Amino acid sequence: MTRNYRIKKARKRKIITVRIFITRVITFLAVRDSLLFLCSKIDARNMAKTFVIHDESLNSKGFWMLTSGCDLSQFEKNPIMLWNHNYAWGDDRENNLPIGHWDNVRIKGKQILADAVFDSDEFAQKIAQKVESGSLRMASVGAKAIEMTNDKSMIKPGQRYETVTKWVLKEVSIVNIGANDNALAMSDVVLYDNESKLINLSDEGSSPLKLLDNQPKNSDKMDEVKKLLNLSDDASEKDVLAKVKPLLDLAQKLSDVTTERDGFKARIEAIELAEKEANSKEAKDLIAVALKDGRLTEDKEGSVEKFWLSSFEGNHEGSKKMLAALPKRKNVIETLSDGEGGYVPGKFFAAKQSEIEKNNSK
Repeated sequence: MTRNYRIKKARKRKIITVRIFITRVITFLAVRDSLLFLCSKIDARNMAKTFVIHDESLNSKGFWMLTSGCDLSQFEKNPIMLWNHNYAWGDDRENNLPIGHWDNVRIKGKQILADAVFDSDEFAQKIAQKVESGSLRMASVGAKAIEMTNDKSMIKPGQRYETVTKWVLKEVSIVNIGANDNALAMSDVVLYDNESKLINLSDEGSSPLKLLDNQPKNSDKMDEVKKLLNLSDDASEKDVLAKVKPLLDLAQKLSDVTTERDGFKARIEAIELAEKEANSKEAKDLIAVALKDGRLTEDKEGSVEKFWLSSFEGNHEGSKKMLAALPKRKNVIETLSDGEGGYVPGKFFAAKQSEIEKNNSK
C-alpha cells in the first residue's frame, strides 16, 4: 500500500467524520428549536387564565341560553377577545383591534370554558396584568340568538325574556362589570343582530327575545294607579295627572317642613349644649370658691366635689342657692372679735375656762 493511498484514505475518513458531525449538529438544532417551541406553547397554556365564558345561569338581562344549543364553529375559526365588547383602538370599528384571543375552548357539563391569551401590545398587557392580579375577573359572551322558547319548563324564577335554545358564539370580552355571581371569572352576555351590531333588549322592534307574559305591562300598572287614586277605569291620563299633581305639591311641602324642622332642631340642640357647658363651668367655679372659703371641706376621695357637681347637674339654680346659703369658715381674728371689730384679749381663754368648769360640774 503506497503512501499516497494512505493519505487519500485518511482524508476521506476525515471528510466523512466532518459530514456526520455537521449532520448531527443540524439535527440537534432542529430538535432543540422544536422543543423550545413546544415548551413555549406549554408555558403559555399553563399561564393562561381560564374563564367560564358561559353557563346556564339567569343573566342580568333576564334570560339564559342553553349550553347544548351553542354553535362554536364560527368562533373557533376566529376566537377573538375584546374589551367590554369594544375594540381597543380608535373610533372607527373597522380599524380597531382585539386585545387577544381564546384558546382551548371546551364544553364541560353546562359550562363553556376558554383560556385567555393576551396580545403583546401595551393596552392588552395592561388588561392581562389586571386579570392576573385578580382586579378583572369577569368575561362576557357576544352571541347571536337563533331560536327561542317560552316553554314553562324552560323558564326560571325571575326570568323576563324567552330562553335562547340555539345561538352562535360571536366573540368573548373581558369586562370590568359582570352580572353572573356564581363564581369568579364568570360571564354575562350581550346579543348581536345579523349585521353584528349590539342589540338593546328594551327595543322591542330590534330585540329577538320577547318579554314573557309574567311581566307586568304598562296598562296593568296604570290600572293599579287609577285604583289607588279612586278613579274609574275609563279615566284618562289627564285625569290621573290632575289627581297626582296635588299629591306631589303636598309631598314637596312636607319635605320643606321637614327640612325646616330639622334646622330648628339642630339650632336648639346647639343652644342647649352651649347652656350645659356654661352651667358646668359655673358649677365648678362656685364649688372651687366654696372649698376655698370654708363653706365646703373636701375629703381624700374628692366625694364632696363629686356630690355637688351631681347636684348642680340635676338642679343648677337650686344647688346654687344652697351653696350660697352655707356659712363661711371664720378665721382666728373673727373668732376673738367682740363683734364690733374690736379684739377682746382673754375672750378665747375665758370661753375655754367656762367650758372646762361646766364639764367638771357634770
